[in-house]
This record gives sequence, structure tokens and C-alpha cells, in this order.
Amino acid sequence: MERCDWALLAALLLAATLGTLTNALMVNDAAVFLTAGWFGNSWDLYFSQNADRWVSTYVTYGPAWAARWLLGLSSGAYMVLAHVFYFAVPLVLWLILRRIEPQRLFSRLYLAVALAMLYFPTELIAGLGFWLMWMALVSDPARSVRQAAVATALFGALMAFTHPSIALMSILFLAVGGALAVFARPLPRRSLIAAAAMAVLLLVAYAATSRWLKATNSTVVAALAVNRYAFIDPTWMAATLVLFPALAAQWLLLLLPGTHSARLRLRLPSWAAWTIGGLGACFAATGTGLLTWVFARHSAPYILALAVALALVAPSVWLVEARRALIAYALVIGVAAISFNADLFLFGRFVDRYAAPGLIDVDEPAAGWPPNPTANHALRTYLKWAAGSDYQRDVVVPIYDWHRAALAFYSFFRSDRRTVLFHRLDRRGDWLPFHCSAVARTLADTRDPQDRRFLAFLGEKYCVP
Repeated sequence: MERCDWALLAALLLAATLGTLTNALMVNDAAVFLTAGWFGNSWDLYFSQNADRWVSTYVTYGPAWAARWLLGLSSGAYMVLAHVFYFAVPLVLWLILRRIEPQRLFSRLYLAVALAMLYFPTELIAGLGFWLMWMALVSDPARSVRQAAVATALFGALMAFTHPSIALMSILFLAVGGALAVFARPLPRRSLIAAAAMAVLLLVAYAATSRWLKATNSTVVAALAVNRYAFIDPTWMAATLVLFPALAAQWLLLLLPGTHSARLRLRLPSWAAWTIGGLGACFAATGTGLLTWVFARHSAPYILALAVALALVAPSVWLVEARRALIAYALVIGVAAISFNADLFLFGRFVDRYAAPGLIDVDEPAAGWPPNPTANHALRTYLKWAAGSDYQRDVVVPIYDWHRAALAFYSFFRSDRRTVLFHRLDRRGDWLPFHCSAVARTLADTRDPQDRRFLAFLGEKYCVP
């Protein structure tokens, strides 16, 4: 492997190790997936609400659920293993890509873009890996037309159950590839034909799954409706790059080598990668919070499609030009991971102050839980260290308690199932993850007293009738 491969791999191992130590997935949506896996009745409890993306769901969370069922793990062992399996997904897909790709550009771009989304459980981590495997196969001149057609059909069937934005990603790749061909910078012709076929296949599949595999939980449906345009609104995607400059630096570093391989007039000097990487690392240290990882997913498919299209014009040129940019990219990710997990360590220490056994309503005035601040939003985004007199209380807790439902699951597992800290989910837009009937069925089959107490709590306060 070359230095840029080692740098990206080191960034992944650093992020995975730190994230496992801090239980990084338990402060966002993954808390619900992992909890459903712990209780065993995963499909009934929650996975069925993600039925149109079941391939990604089971690739990501299925191994931990199976290990819990087969091995009878303790809650601590289960949580560690669930994080290890989760972080192993991009590693395994990266290794597969390295075996099948004709040039190293596919595996390098995959690992880079997966790192940007690593701490939020988006279905795109698996979906983009499948898309790049397919693109690597159909772009390889050594493979026959028949093999390319079979790959398109098989991977299309997989990607139909990952994420809808992959269809739009294929359309963007086709559009950019066609534009490059007009200006005498052609991509492999077969890749454009395959992209057109894949776009049609996925659009038809997603139309069917959105009709026949709908979520039935009203709060899940409402959350999906609120965010449904985030993947197609260019204004919103541009805004995320302003709000999170570290993310903007990452995307620039992925696109920079393509300005050379595609012979674009806009070509930056060689030192630009180090400058962008240095600025990105500074923003990662001072501003990277949970939302950076959350909002990376909105633009990631399109940045990846554009980067692949530019690289395929002249792969040999891209491979040379990308070395410096990818090392700088790994630096930004490494700093962001350290910054993120340092905050999570402080968040965990704050939660430990409330370690008394039982149910604790943190919205009670006597609890002393810090309220969400109404000021200093810009400071928390760009210079978080200066955004409050008590950094742990005034900055860290509001950032990582943003997902109000997750606190109950986080505190339950962190306390070895003794303590449940919870918010009252009585605001408009609050997410009640489970159906009450599914909770009741799970409770009826559960014998452990600590699990029964938590399921009773979920059935009373955190479920939809």
C-alpha cells in the first residue's frame, strides 16, 4: 500500500478505536437500532420501519444482533461488539474494493467518503460501497459486456434497498460524464451506459419500495418528511458547508485531484492540498460536533459521483495527484475524530453524575440538567471552546443531547442497565421510535428484570400507540 492508503486506514482505525471506547453511536439514531438488537426482537421493534433500506440495516447491525442471540452476551460486551462490527463495515467493503478494482481510485475514494459519515449510522456507508464496487466492475475493460450487465442487475437489486439518493448519484455521474465527453475528456463509454441503466433501475425500484414498504410509525414518517428534501436541495447542501467548514475542506480535497486528471482550467497548485488540509484540521479541532457527521450524508453521494467521474478521465494522473490530497484529508478526519470523542468523553462523565439507580426525568427543574442554550450558536459551530463558561455543561451537553430520545438508551447501557435518564418526548416533532404493541410483545418474552424495567419504561413513555 502507498502512504495515502496507510493514512486513510490509520484514520479509520483511530476513529473506530476512539468511537468504540466512547460508545459513539449511542448519541444518535444508532442507539435505537442497537437497542432493538439487544432485545432480539429487532425487526418487530424497529428494523421494519426501515424496510425499504433493509440491506444496509442488516449489513450494519445484523452481525451484532446475531452475536447477541447466539452467544448470550452481557450488555457491555454486546455494546463493544456492536461498535466493532459497525466500524468493520467500511473496512470490509474497502478490502473487497481493493480486490476487484482496476485502479486504486475506487477504494481510496470509498474509504475517504465513508470516514466523513462514520459517526452517523447512515445507510450510505454500505450503499456507496456497493455503488463503487459496481462502478469498478463496469469500468474495467477486461470484463465482458455480459459481466457488466450481470453486475448492474445484481448490484442494482442490492442498492434498491440501501438509500434513494444513490439513484440521483448515478444520474449525476451520467450528466457529468456526458459533459466531459463533449469537451473531449471522455470516460469509459460502458460506464456511462451502465450508469443510465442503473439510474432507471433504481428509480423504478425506489418508486416501488416507497409505495409498498412504508414506515408505519407516525413519528418516523414525520421525521422522514421533514428531511426528505435535504438530499435534493442544493441550497441546503451548500449551507452545510458554510456551517461546517471542516466538511467543506474534506470535499475540496476529494475534488482537487480531479481538476488535474480531467484537465480542467481551474487547477490549484500542489501546496493547496496542505493549505486546505491545515485549515480543515483547525476547523475540525474547534468546531466539529455531532452535526458535522450527520449532515455530511446529504452531499456525500454527489461529491463522490463527481470525484469518480473526474478521476476516470485519466486514472493514472488522478492516482498521482490524489496522494497528497488524501493524506491531508486523513489528517482532517483524524483531528475531527479526536475532537469528537474528547467531547463524548466529557459527555459521558457528565451523564455519570446522574448514576443513581432508577428512572430520572432530567426535565424536572430539580434535576439540574442544562437547558438548550439560546445564544452563542455561531461560537459553538466555529469556536466551540469559547462558547460557554463551563465547556462541559454549556457546550458539550447541548451538542450531544441534541437527539433527545437517545439519552435514555445511552444512559441505560452506560450504567450497565441500572439508570435511565430521559427527556419527556412531548414536543412537536419528537421521535418516539417504537410501536407500543411491539414493545409489549418484546416485554412478554423478556425475563431479565433490568430489561423488563426498561421495556416497561419504553411502553409507557417512548412508544407510539
